[in-house]
Amino acid sequence: MKIIDIKAMKYLEDGSVSCEVMFEGASGYIPYRAVENDSAATGRAVWISLMRGEFGEISPFTVTLDMLATAREVKKQEINAWRDKQENGSVIFEFNGHAWDGGKASQSRLSPVIAAAQAGTLPPGFFWTDADNHDVELTTEELVQLAGAMTQAMVVEGFRIHERQRQMKEEVAVLQYIPGGMAGGGK
Repeated sequence: MKIIDIKAMKYLEDGSVSCEVMFEGASGYIPYRAVENDSAATGRAVWISLMRGEFGEISPFTVTLDMLATAREVKKQEINAWRDKQENGSVIFEFNGHAWDGGKASQSRLSPVIAAAQAGTLPPGFFWTDADNHDVELTTEELVQLAGAMTQAMVVEGFRIHERQRQMKEEVAVLQYIPGGMAGGGK
């Protein structure tokens, strides 16, 4: 098909071109989306004509405020998911010459042990296993101290996560859109 005219040419977000094409023998313009790697001969001809500028300039892609707001919201959701994963993960901390696993799961396992220790009902020879998989016998007082050290390690890690989350959200707030992706913007 011979191309008679192309009008209303505008780049789309993905780099393709929206346009209206008049083909020889057609009664009017046909809405068309031209892509660089079109497998059809007609599609390749339209793309080449557009790229050569045979029918004028192609309007650049422009981002609307709604598009930018949506992109920012998607990034914020990704950040929140990252935060949740981090907060539910574990942290290694030092206490009494050993490295220990800490986190919500470890804390929930340790809590009933402390209650049993304080009630004097731990089984004989009871031990807690450190992060290096060494069995360590701990007194009731040491178990309570271990729980305190774990809580402190979780607070420090939680604050690090919070600071990074805030930094990422601030970075998203100043993003500007450029064709092909997001880029940092100035304040």
